Amino acid sequence: MNTKQKGNNFEREMSRLLSLWWTNGKRDDAIWRSASSGALTTVGRGRYLAHTGDFAATDGDAELLFKHVIIEAKRGYNRYSFQDLLDVPGSRIKQNPVYEMLSKLHLACIQQDKRGMLLWKRDRRELLLLFWKMPFSEKLLVDKTVLVYSPPLPSGFAVMTWNQYSASVSGDRVRSLLGQPGASLESTLSIS
Repeated sequence: MNTKQKGNNFEREMSRLLSLWWTNGKRDDAIWRSASSGALTTVGRGRYLAHTGDFAATDGDAELLFKHVIIEAKRGYNRYSFQDLLDVPGSRIKQNPVYEMLSKLHLACIQQDKRGMLLWKRDRRELLLLFWKMPFSEKLLVDKTVLVYSPPLPSGFAVMTWNQYSASVSGDRVRSLLGQPGASLESTLSIS
């Protein structure tokens, strides 16, 4: 299987996983790979179309999520780990694909005033969720199962396994926070 097929299969698998999470197990097709997966869709002078990221709503129920969140998925990059962002010295950090992935996600989020999620799976490892400005449970901090990250990445990034996040923060909870009128990024950072 070539790299592109592996990535496409992974994105289909993540579509189902995200759909089940968002719909509380009711549907596995509310979210699917976007037509522009793998590229930022731009028009004119770098203005973005309505969609950016690897996934899109296929159902009205999931539109709220994509109105507020850019979701990317990456498979592989086995030679790298999140720890590389902590202990790789100086200018070498910018050569790290993990840094590049998160930097691009962060830039797109800033430009579109959205939050961001990156689902990343290395071979024979747990599925990780690296996210920016997404709500998470304070209990996860107490249990030390989340790493809130700072430079060289912007503050507000955190990482944990997908299983930890989805068990702690339901799609219903994120939906209710995103749907609140006037809810700012900062006001939804943590939930109890």
